[in-house]
Amino acid sequence: MFYHVRKFEEDLDFVWERFKKRLEEDGFLLIGERIPVAITETVDGIIADYHLLFICHSELVEELVRIDPNIGALLPCTGFGYRKEDGNYLGVTLPSVAWKIAGNEVVKLMKPMEEKVIEIIDSL
Repeated sequence: MFYHVRKFEEDLDFVWERFKKRLEEDGFLLIGERIPVAITETVDGIIADYHLLFICHSELVEELVRIDPNIGALLPCTGFGYRKEDGNYLGVTLPSVAWKIAGNEVVKLMKPMEEKVIEIIDSL
C-alpha cells in the first residue's frame, strides 16, 4: 500500500479542518489545497468532494535537500479526503513507499514524518 486511509462518520469538511489544524500545530506547512473533483462515478459508487492537501515540513526539506538538491521533484507529501456513499475518508501518501526511488537515506528521513501524519489521522 502506498497510502494510509481512515473512514470517518463525521462530516468531511469538519474532519478536514481538524486535520489541517493538527498538522499546523505539529509544525507542518500546508503549501496548498485543492478540491479537483466535485462528483465522479466509479465502479464502487460515487465519490464526491475530492480534497487534496500539499504538506511539507521546513526542517525536513532542508535535510532532504542536503541529500539531493533535486528532491523537489518528490515534494510535497499529499493528504487527501473524499466522500463516498458509505462515509467520509481521510488519508495520506506514505513517503516510505512512494519515495523509495530516492534511496534508503531519504526513506529513513521521511519515516518519522510519515508516522506523525498517520498518528494525526488516527487521532481525529
